[in-house]
Amino acid sequence: MNFSSKFLKAFDKKNRIFDIDKTFKLKKKKEIILPLGSCFLDIFASELVKKKFNICYNPKPNVIINNSYQFFFGNFDNPLNLLNTLERIVLKNWKLKDSDYVYSKIFGHFINLHTKARFKTKKLNDLKNKIFEMDNYLLNEIKESSLILLSFDTNEVWKDKFSKKAWHTFYGNYFTQKCLNNQAKLEILNYENLKIIIKKIIKILSKVGKKKRFILMVSPQQLGTTYCNKDLKIFDLYNKATFLSTFSDLESDNTAYFPAFEILNNLDERKKFRDDYVHITHKSTRNYLIPYFEKIYF
Repeated sequence: MNFSSKFLKAFDKKNRIFDIDKTFKLKKKKEIILPLGSCFLDIFASELVKKKFNICYNPKPNVIINNSYQFFFGNFDNPLNLLNTLERIVLKNWKLKDSDYVYSKIFGHFINLHTKARFKTKKLNDLKNKIFEMDNYLLNEIKESSLILLSFDTNEVWKDKFSKKAWHTFYGNYFTQKCLNNQAKLEILNYENLKIIIKKIIKILSKVGKKKRFILMVSPQQLGTTYCNKDLKIFDLYNKATFLSTFSDLESDNTAYFPAFEILNNLDERKKFRDDYVHITHKSTRNYLIPYFEKIYF
C-alpha cells in the first residue's frame, strides 16, 4: 500500500512514496510508546490505551479525564518548542528564568512561555515546582520508551527575542495579533529548517535510555489560526505539505511514517471533526486510524 506526496514540487527531487508494507514490525507487549507533539496525540494515545497498548512506563498519565489526558502528550504544538525543551532537560544547555514566567490577567494565573503546564495557580513557586516535576517525569518517560510518536500542528513559531527559544504557543492579543510585550518574533519553519529540527529531536531522544524507533505523522487536525497574514485554509495546506515533505526524507531503518492525515483526509468533515472543525473526534481515530496503525506496525 503506497501513499504519494506531490504537494511541494520544489522539493520533489525524487519520488516521495511511503511504502507502508516495507516498514518495521513491532511486538505490542514489548513496546513502550511515548507520544510527543500536539494535542492530536492526546486523542490518538487515549485510543491506543483502550486497545491495551503500553503508553509510557508510569500508569499515572493513563487516567483519561473528559476524553483526553490530564497530562502530557499534547504539549508541543511546534517542533522547535520540543527541541528547545529537550535541549533544556536532556542536554541541560539552558535554564528557565523568572522572565519566562508571566502572570496572565485574562487567565487569572501564572503561565510559562516555554512550557504548556496545564496548571492553574496564582503562586509562582507552585508553577515552578510543577514544571520541575514535569521535566523529571518527561525525562523518565524518554528513558523508558522504545517507540516515540512525533506529530505537530504548526510550523509557525513565536521565538523569544531574549532567550531565542520557542514559546509553546502565541501569547498576546489575538485580535491585533501583537504578542506579549513585543517580546517574541514570528518565524515560519520551512522545509530546510524543519528537517534540521526533526533530525536533532531524533538524535537527542535516541541517546536517552532504551533503543528507540520513531513514527512520524502529519497531524490531521486543522489549524485554528495563523499569524502570517495568509488565508487560513491555504496556509494549513502549506503547513501540512511542509511536514509531509520533511517526513518523507527522514524515513530510515528506525524511522517510519504513518499516514494519519491521508487516511482521515478521505472522510467527510462532519465525521472526522468535532463541532469546532479543528480537533478530530475520538470515534474517527478509533474507527479509522487505530486499525491501520495496528495492522501496519503490529
